[in-house]
Amino acid sequence: MQFHELCLRNTSGSVCPKAKEIGWNTTNCSLNTVFLEADDWGELKRKIGENREEADMLIFEGGDEELNRKACETSKLDILLHPEKDRKDSGLNHVMAEAAADNNVAIGLDFTQLEESGKGRMHVLAHWRKNLKLCEKYNAPYLITTGAKERHQLRGPRELKALIDSLGHSGRKAVSEVPGQIIDRAERSKIDENVRPGVEKK
Repeated sequence: MQFHELCLRNTSGSVCPKAKEIGWNTTNCSLNTVFLEADDWGELKRKIGENREEADMLIFEGGDEELNRKACETSKLDILLHPEKDRKDSGLNHVMAEAAADNNVAIGLDFTQLEESGKGRMHVLAHWRKNLKLCEKYNAPYLITTGAKERHQLRGPRELKALIDSLGHSGRKAVSEVPGQIIDRAERSKIDENVRPGVEKK
């Protein structure tokens, strides 16, 4: 089984070699990855348009209910990351899950949300259970990431696979199958082979 970590927020220095060392076969260190943030749909739509052509992978950092929905409704995004962030609900519903399936937008579970939430970890896990159930029901793709900015935030793929398995869903899908499909899609759609890999936040 090949393991793929697609949402590292730091692809320089010692993070990438360490990720390889602990078992990730592929990371976004070799891809031009753009993380998008936006306050409204107009801003998000503009940023998608500005970055889609050159980005190998376009990730929207979710949390806002309307923008979570819009992200699921556009095939120009690859990943909607942590739709539950800073919310009292999971940030996803059946309409969004169905749209994500139709548009091949992967729902990303971000391990840093567990680390940063403290006493709220159980709430995050509850949100994950709900979102994973929706993804499975509507056949929406999903994955999990360490979201690491520093070496100490990295976790091995088998640890993350076991976490998803413990929630009653497919860890294999989350760390191997779905991210592998996204990588294949990125490789096929590359227009300029000289695009410099890295991470950008827009």
